[in-house]
Amino acid sequence: MKSVMAYVGLLLEIFSIFLILPIIVAFIYGEAATPFFVTFTISIFLGIFLEKYFRRETLDISRGLVITALTFIMFSVLGAIPYLLMDSGEPLVAVDALFESVSGFTTTGLTVFSDVSSLPKSILFWRSETQWVGGMGIIILFLSILRGLKTSSMALYSAQGYDERIEPTIKETSQKMVKIYLTYSLFGVFALYLTGLTFFEAIATMFSAISTGGFTVVNQFYTANWTLAVVSILMILGSINFIIHDKIFKRKFDMVKENIEIKSFFATLIIFISFIFIVTKSLKLSIFQAISALTATGFSISDVAGFAPVLIFVTIIAMVIGSSSGSTAGGIKQMRLILALKSIVWAIKKTTLPKDAVIPFKIGGKGIEDDVIKITQVFIFTYATILVIGSLSLMAYGYSPIESLFQAASAMGTVGMSMIDIGSAVAGVKIILMACMFLGRLEIFPIFVLIERIMNKR
Repeated sequence: MKSVMAYVGLLLEIFSIFLILPIIVAFIYGEAATPFFVTFTISIFLGIFLEKYFRRETLDISRGLVITALTFIMFSVLGAIPYLLMDSGEPLVAVDALFESVSGFTTTGLTVFSDVSSLPKSILFWRSETQWVGGMGIIILFLSILRGLKTSSMALYSAQGYDERIEPTIKETSQKMVKIYLTYSLFGVFALYLTGLTFFEAIATMFSAISTGGFTVVNQFYTANWTLAVVSILMILGSINFIIHDKIFKRKFDMVKENIEIKSFFATLIIFISFIFIVTKSLKLSIFQAISALTATGFSISDVAGFAPVLIFVTIIAMVIGSSSGSTAGGIKQMRLILALKSIVWAIKKTTLPKDAVIPFKIGGKGIEDDVIKITQVFIFTYATILVIGSLSLMAYGYSPIESLFQAASAMGTVGMSMIDIGSAVAGVKIILMACMFLGRLEIFPIFVLIERIMNKR
């Protein structure tokens, strides 16, 4: 764990840089910058201490997973400080501040605030920025600028859920991913500004859309067609694998069209849009809500609690499925479902044919090893189990089965749509949802590895 803390220290130093922007926003709007100065000071000194006190060593995948889990936890705790110190009405209690921070860094978008328009601009900016940072992943930013990691970089990269490189080295791959993310971010700000949003609204909305986060700076989300169109494009871009984006930038459009996950995503999206349209008879609502749910963003132009039961059930399915692997979106992910469904057919063939028959398992012409199939099946089973446990836990607090399942699926899928008033919920409910958000964003295994390491130390 000592070498792990050294890497966490470096990450905290990078984290402190992102606190400079809300400080600038606070000065622009004449607001108190103290909450961010305090957080910046704690982050930078804690980061320097950890980096100097502990010594970095070569990492394996297990330690990479632990760093990933610890980073999200520490960032969430530090990110809660501005909410505790903000100068706006009654200060938040610790669990509410932590909930808002966790929801931001996990790109979920669930919120304890009922009136976001009353919050300071700097806090609104910070909320959205945490989603932008969480969507890209501070570790990817870390890998893109740090030298001398050697074999450790592969462990950290793999721990983020990526198994394919864009460029020959991990550093070059991470740099390319950051460039792609920044390019889409700049496009988003410019396009949203042209649709009539203020510059502040354009930046904050871009932060939440490209990261598939879902935080808003207005109480009622925008309804203008062009604004919704740009937001929809950003949500889709954020939900697509970075490998695919690289192919788009290199104009390898044939490879993009042939990608099985892209085909699956848009086929699934069309099915959900069609189903919602049959129920609502509103094309705008159908397109936007289907994209928002499937990309795990959570923006909504209609009251989810008022949906017809069948529409709520369809939305739950979309939130559980999610979008592409290697993207900012949550859920089980399209590729895992493709693999799981194909493995059923493959297993049937293996059962009916002679034992010595060789039956290759392929997806998109690429052979898949048995271990990958088993891990995928374990992940889906574990995901479903946690979803059920989360739903039952919420039911124990008096929520209906449909409300509980919807809320647990929204948190696990890092979507952010809500059927309950989270601000008035008891602390236990918020803790359950935070656990679901962490497990969903980190894709379960890093948290389990961290728990296992802690238990072994005792």
